Parts: sequence; C-alpha cells; structure tokens
Amino acid sequence: MDKDKIKELLKEHNNTRNFSNIYTKFGKTIRPDIIRSNIITSKEQTSTLINNDIKTIIDLRIREEGGGNSKHPIYPDAIINFLPIAFGSLDLKIISELLIKGENKKIESFIENGYRTFSSDFKPEIKSFFSLLLNKDNLPMVFHCSAGKDRTGIFSALFLIALGVTRNEVINDFMETNNRINIKNLSEKIDEHLKLMLSVNGEHSKNSKKGFEILFMVKRSWIEIFLQGTDESFGSVESYLKHEINLDMERLKKIYIN
Repeated sequence: MDKDKIKELLKEHNNTRNFSNIYTKFGKTIRPDIIRSNIITSKEQTSTLINNDIKTIIDLRIREEGGGNSKHPIYPDAIINFLPIAFGSLDLKIISELLIKGENKKIESFIENGYRTFSSDFKPEIKSFFSLLLNKDNLPMVFHCSAGKDRTGIFSALFLIALGVTRNEVINDFMETNNRINIKNLSEKIDEHLKLMLSVNGEHSKNSKKGFEILFMVKRSWIEIFLQGTDESFGSVESYLKHEINLDMERLKKIYIN
C-alpha cells in the first residue's frame, strides 16, 4: 500500500469539524476551539470553524503514516504532541497484503478487533490525551489521525461522553465521517493506482476496491463494539474514564461546556 499516495488523496477530503453543534444531556453546547480532523493540509480546514490559529496539535498517526514531525507545515508555531496509536496493532504491510488478496472479511475483522480492545490497549495514550485537554492554555486545539475516523472517532466519543453527551449523539458524530469522505471516489482512485503499480487482475482489483471502501468508511457497529466492550470490561465508559484514566470530568466540563 502506497502510504504517500493515500496521504495525497486524503488531502482532497475534509473530515474536519468541531463539536459546537452537539448538545449535552442538559442542553449545553461545547466550545468551538477543539477540533477533530483528518490530516491538516490547509488553514481553510480550521479557519471556517475558528478565527484563531491552532495552538496545539495532537497527532495520533504512527511514524509509518507520517506521524511524529516536530513542526507542522501549515501551523509551524503550533506545539505538536505525538501520541501514536497503532490501531489494531496497525501493520501497513499486512493490510496491503490483505487488500491485494481481496481478503475483505479479514480486513473488517482486523478493524473490529481494534475497536474491541482499544480502551485496554491505549490507556497511557488516552491519559495523555485528556491531560492535554485539561490545560486550557493549549486551546485552540486539533487532534487527528490520517482519515480522522477510527482513532480520532474513538477519542471524540470518549471526549463527548465525558462531557455528558448521549450515546445516540456520540454515534451520530462518529457516523458523520461517511458524509465527509467520498468513500467510493477515494477507493476508486487508490484502486487505480494499485492496478498501475502491481498489475492486479480484474477479480483482485474488484476485491481490493471493496477493501479500500471498508478501510475508509465507518460503521455504527464498530463504535458500538468499542462502547459495549468498554462497558463489559470496566462497568461503563464513564467508570473507565473516572477509575482507569483518572479523568476529572467535572473539570473537563468547566473548560469545554458553554
């Protein structure tokens, strides 16, 4: 899988948004200067949401995806916090092999397992994430991965639940990615590139295209697997945040709820 080509094509899609249109259980809104995103490639992605430049960036990508840079090309003055999340033990080589072979059931199983064990696998990173959020001086802030859907989606879900947003609203925010990324268009372009690079035959090409669609979409069942898995392992997501992450949710609410 050509990660540089995928990175280039993802620039054409804008999965950048804040949470200002989401209400808590008590009818309160969320401040606009915390933003979830895919790769930030232009100021327009964030300037339509806030007036000020981004001060803090949380990069959830692993180094093989381009994560870990000390300076951001768009926001050179922003402080970058590198929290690499190898989602589902992310191995780009293995995923590439599955795509070429058209083993799409294994790809989806890989994704589901990543959601199922996320809360157990990445406690230190989740603690670091909320530690950054609890420092008001870090705002305006953006957190992102490559497509802004799985890792960013889970961190967004945890943030919203900590603020007292209903699960239905959390799931709606998660599913919004499918309205932001043109999955078929992106998959077709990557598949065409794959055919040129590897001369993949028609049958495999068709299967690999479907595999790319799976990689760049989100499914309601995936976030439900994460929420249910956390409930079963830790009693509830709220209990997980309080006792495993040691998150001061009341302090978080004071910062982010209008």
